[in-house]
Formats: sequence, C-alpha cells, structure tokens
Amino acid sequence: MKTHIFRFAFFILLWTVPVLGEPAIGYMFETIEVPGVDFLELTSSNDHGHYAGNTLSPDGEKFIGFTLIDGVFSTHGFPGSIRTVFYGLNNAGQAVGYYDNPDEISHGLIVQNGEFTQFDFPGAAETQIFGVSETGQPVGNIIDATGANHGFIGDAQVDYPGAATTYADHVNTGGVLVGSYIDADGIYHGYMRHLDGSFTNIEFPGMPPNLEFLFVNAINDAGVTVFRAKVEDDVARSYVLMPNGEPMELRFPGSVTTVARDIDAKGQVAGYYDMEDGRTHGFIASPATVLGQSVYFASLSQGLNMLSVPLKPDTPMNARSLAKLVGATAVITLDAANQRFAGWTPDAPDDGFPIEGAKGYIVNVPQRRKVAFVGTAWTIQPQVAAAPSVTLHTDTWAFVVSGHLESHRNLDGYFVTVRNRTTGDIMTGRVRDGYFAAATANLARQNVVHIGDVLEVSVTDAGGEMASETFNFTVTPDVLLNAVLPVVLDSVGRPKHSVLLQNYPNPLNPETWIPYRLSEAGAVTVSVYDATGQQIRTLSLGFRAEGYYQSRSRAAYWDGRNNLGEPVSSGVYFYQLSTPSFNQVKRMEIVK
Repeated sequence: MKTHIFRFAFFILLWTVPVLGEPAIGYMFETIEVPGVDFLELTSSNDHGHYAGNTLSPDGEKFIGFTLIDGVFSTHGFPGSIRTVFYGLNNAGQAVGYYDNPDEISHGLIVQNGEFTQFDFPGAAETQIFGVSETGQPVGNIIDATGANHGFIGDAQVDYPGAATTYADHVNTGGVLVGSYIDADGIYHGYMRHLDGSFTNIEFPGMPPNLEFLFVNAINDAGVTVFRAKVEDDVARSYVLMPNGEPMELRFPGSVTTVARDIDAKGQVAGYYDMEDGRTHGFIASPATVLGQSVYFASLSQGLNMLSVPLKPDTPMNARSLAKLVGATAVITLDAANQRFAGWTPDAPDDGFPIEGAKGYIVNVPQRRKVAFVGTAWTIQPQVAAAPSVTLHTDTWAFVVSGHLESHRNLDGYFVTVRNRTTGDIMTGRVRDGYFAAATANLARQNVVHIGDVLEVSVTDAGGEMASETFNFTVTPDVLLNAVLPVVLDSVGRPKHSVLLQNYPNPLNPETWIPYRLSEAGAVTVSVYDATGQQIRTLSLGFRAEGYYQSRSRAAYWDGRNNLGEPVSSGVYFYQLSTPSFNQVKRMEIVK
C-alpha cells in the first residue's frame, strides 16, 4: 500500500511544560501522520528526513512495518509472518527489524527498496534487529539455545562483562554502540561499547533504584542519549540524557505515554505518543529555546464544543491542523460574508479555512480529551472564551453533511443542497475537487437534527440547474455521535435511468413545461395526443446530451397549440417522450 504522507506541522513544546505566560525552553514536537492511519509508531529516522516504524495491517490484527521515503508511505509485512516490525533506518535507506513466524520465532530483517533480506545471527535461536550502522551492520539482540539474551553488532556477539543479560540497541556514525544490561542483582544499567571493544557505564542521575526496566535506545555523535525507564507503579517514561549527564523527560502534552526511539546528528528525537482516545501518532522533537511561548491546556468534552484558539501558533493553523490537534470529526465556522455556516471534515481534499484569533469554531470530538495549545498571544485578543463549553453528546446543535460526488464531469462550482424533511431546515455547500460540506448550527444549543430525521440531498450546477436525483439519508445514532453524515452521491450530471416527469403547471392554461431526464444522449422528440389518440403536436427538440432537463430553461415547452398553430380545447391529453432507446407517456389536462 502506498499513499502520500500528511505532515501535521503544528509545533508543540516540551521538556518541563511551562505554565501560561512563562518562557518555553526545551523541545518542539512535529507530529507525523498519514491520512486514514490511526496507529503510527515512528521508531527511526535518518538525515534525509525519511522515517521507519510500525503500524497495523488493514484488518487491524497484526503489526506490520512501514517506511516514509520521500513523502511516500509504504507498508511491509513479511510473507507468512504473524508480525513484522521495524526499529532502524540508515541514510542508505535500509530499514531493519524482525518478523515472528507462526511458531513465534523471531528472525532479523533488512529491507531496502521493498526487498526483504532475512538475517539470522550465526548459531542463534532467535534474532531481533533494533538498529543499523551506516555501513549496513545490523545491531540488536539474540537468544541462544539456552534462552539467554545477548547483544550483537554485525557478526560479533556483545556481552557486558559479568552481566546476566545484555541488550544492544543502536550504533552512531562513530561506531559507538549503546544498550543496557542486567547485573547479577537484577538491576538495569546503561552502557557504551567503543570501537576497541571496551565498555563505559552510562549513569542516570536522579533515577530511582526500583526500576522495572531501563533501555538505552539511541546515541548521536554528540553523545546525546535517548533512554526509556519504568518505575514500579508508574507509566513508562522517555528521557534525553545530555552530555553533561542531566536527564530530561520528554513528554508530549496531554499524552498517555511518550516513547522516544531514535536521535539524529542534529539532536532531533524520533518516537511516538499515545492519546487517551487510543490513537498513536509519530513525532519528531527538535531542541529549541523559544522565548515568549506559552502553553494553554483545554479540556474538550465528548461531542460538540465551541472554542477559540487561545494562542497564535508558530505555523498558521487551518481546519485540517485544528482537527488533527483535537481529534475532531468536523470543524464548523461562521462564514460572516455570506451569513451561513461552513463545514469541513477530514476527508476533504484540501486543508479547509484558516483558523484565526478572536473567532469561535465548533468542533466535534468522539471522546473527551485534553489538548495543549502552544504559541504566543494574538495581536487581537480572542473575544470568544478559549475554554470549550461543556456539552452533552446527545445534544446535536451543530451538524455537517459532507461527502464526495462521483461523476465523469468536473463538478467544481456545483452546489449541494440538504433539506431536513422533518424541520424544513436547509443547508448548502459548494463542490470543490469532488467534495462538499454543508453545515448548520444553532448557537443557542438547540438540536438541529434528531435520530430518524430524513435528509434530502440534491445537486445543482453553477447556473442553478438540477444536476442529480434527490438522495435520501436517515440520521442514525452513529451519525449524531460524530455530528457528521458522510455520503457518496453517484451519477451526478448523468441520471441512472431516463424518465419522463409530470408537466407543470398541470392542469395548464394555456402553456406548460415538460421535464425529463436522459441517461443516454440522443435525438429527443415530444409528441402530444388528444383523448382519441390522435397526434396533435410534435416538438422536435434535437440532439440532447445525457442530463437533467427539469427547469423552465431546459424542459420541453408546449404553448397549448396544435401543429396548425391553433389553441386546443379543454380536456385530457397525453404526451410522449421518445429517444432512440427510450419511450414514456404521461397524462395532462387543459382547463380553460
């Protein structure tokens, strides 16, 4: 599977999270995401801005590896494996990891240009690769026939002197290998292994002694180290160990866990974080000192929330980046110029409208979550309360109907009209790149849609002419939960079937319009007959393309006269639409 990557370039600050108004010194996060992928473990990066890591198979049943090379997302599952995982990527584009066969035996993998190469350390029962040198030497762990764990690099086994267990995770471009070991007392330690084969212990000041585990994941040429540790009765945490020996926790604001896995020559850390809603996102954290930055934490309730962005982010925000930040299924704004609501959903082909200060936005989130806004004060202070209002998810006071139109024509500029048959309310949306979003809202927090409501959806062209049949959709509980009704409108611009419709007005005096639809192009004739079956008028309309001929400007017109130009008398008449492939007759009446 290949698809272009979406990079959510909204920067978030961290090390020690400052309170609102304090200067921010630490790391700035860039979230790495792929459209439609809710689970993305980013585990490695190289100097070219390429990434590797893990995601889930389309059925969600097993782990598979992925690479992001030159902005293209590719997934890799070793044939017949129960899982395939990647943990390393070098500048040559070699991704490394391992796969588990159906017997749950691990084998090392080296992948380049989509081609798998299996690597099994000589004599090992199992091989797991966690890193790779710039010369292609794999680094990782092996399990021998006795079940003991050892590190390795290339074809050399690595054992810290006197250790019960040794793990190897990463090698920098200078050839320094890092990992961890467990001593005879069961205590974890970090180590560096130098080119001459000697070892140096890595000290972690301030770390408590009661660690369940400690793994050193990466080191760059400047000696900056990334490690993870877990204290009893606590969550696992990630740290950056600076050359001066000071460990700093790396944690994405609002995340349940943050996992740091790799670090490059610039000190950028690659990893992933988990949110309360179960989504997993990749990130790149860059060291920075940003004066004047602030952090504002907002708690969003399940369902619809009204908010304004309290701080101006470094990167301009739009509907897509706001939706990514808060996990929204829909974003709605008031189009003041046209005095109507405008909606946006994540399946839109564009990034949507810009997000500005001093302006309120409606967002719908499926679950409660805490969101961190990072930036500086707006030049114009927001006039709408920054903290979202608490709402119940059963109250649907804002709603979006969005979707895609299937047609062989370019439909840009067409309009989609949605009418609630229960309330009579109407909302509209303009088509762009085959997508539309029609939104409505009641700022008094009164429901605008209910379960069971039937929504009529139709399409008109830029000139207001009918361009589709009327589609009917019923509102369900799932639709209310997301505050979005996603639809697909097919056969737009080309009816599924040819049909002759009822004339209007009917009864007529003295003129009428005869609407019809054509599923195939061809010569069109309308014939009018009296009650005895005698043909009294023939309207030769000429060649007509497939489409909708329903408005007065497009329908067939009859002036109530016969072929001699004489007005016909009152009574019952019949009209017939004929094409090379279609005929249909309907009844009409003249009353004078």
